[in-house]
Amino acid sequence: MERLALIDDDLEIRQLLSKYLSQHGYKVVAFADGESFLEVDFNLFGCIILDIGLPGIDGLDVCRHLRKSSSIPIVMLTAASDDLDRIIGLELGADDYIGKPFNPRELLARIRALFRRIDAVNQPQITNLLFSIDPLTRSVSYDGKPLDLTGAEFDLLGVFLKNPGQVLSRDKIGMSLHGRKIQPYDRSIDTAVSRLRIKLGDIIEGETIKSIRGKGYVLIIS
Repeated sequence: MERLALIDDDLEIRQLLSKYLSQHGYKVVAFADGESFLEVDFNLFGCIILDIGLPGIDGLDVCRHLRKSSSIPIVMLTAASDDLDRIIGLELGADDYIGKPFNPRELLARIRALFRRIDAVNQPQITNLLFSIDPLTRSVSYDGKPLDLTGAEFDLLGVFLKNPGQVLSRDKIGMSLHGRKIQPYDRSIDTAVSRLRIKLGDIIEGETIKSIRGKGYVLIIS
C-alpha cells in the first residue's frame, strides 16, 4: 500500500482527504503543519500532498527543504487564483498542483497519474547514448557529467528522450506528465521546460531545447 503524506492546517480537509484516499488504497499520514512533517523520514512516503498556505513554515519552504535532498513527488494545494504561488512552487520542484476548492476525485486522479508517470519513466527507452539514467535512484548524467534534476525535471527529460527529434506540444507534454491537457493560460509546462533547459545548459554547450513558435518544444541535443 502506497503511503501518502498530507500536510494541511485545515482539520476538515485532512479528515476528508484521509478518509477518501484511504478508501482508494492509500495509507495516509496527515500533518497539521510543516514543522511536524519535517521531523519525519521523507522516504516513508511515495507522494506528498502539500498545502502552500501553512502556518509557520509555509508550503513553499517545505518544498524548498524537500528538494535539497529528495525527488519525492509533490502535489501542491493552492488558492484557485494564486498563480504566482503556483509558479514559485513549480520552480522549487513541485510536480503538480491543484487549486482549492477541488473535488477529491481530481486529486486522486492527479496522484494516480504521478505514479503512472514515475512507473513509465522508470522503464525508459532511451536512444541518446550520451545520457545515463538510473531509474532506481532517478538520477541522470550526460557524457559522465551529473545533472541535478528534481523529480519533475527528471520525468520531463524522459519524455523528450522517448520522443527524439519530435516537436512536442504543451498538450502532449501535459498528457505524458500529468495525464491531462494543459489549459490555455497554464504556464506550468513552459516553466518546467525553462528550468530543464537552464540545467542542461549548465553542462552542455549550445542550444538544448528549442522552442517552436505555435508548436511546442524539441530536444536538439545530438
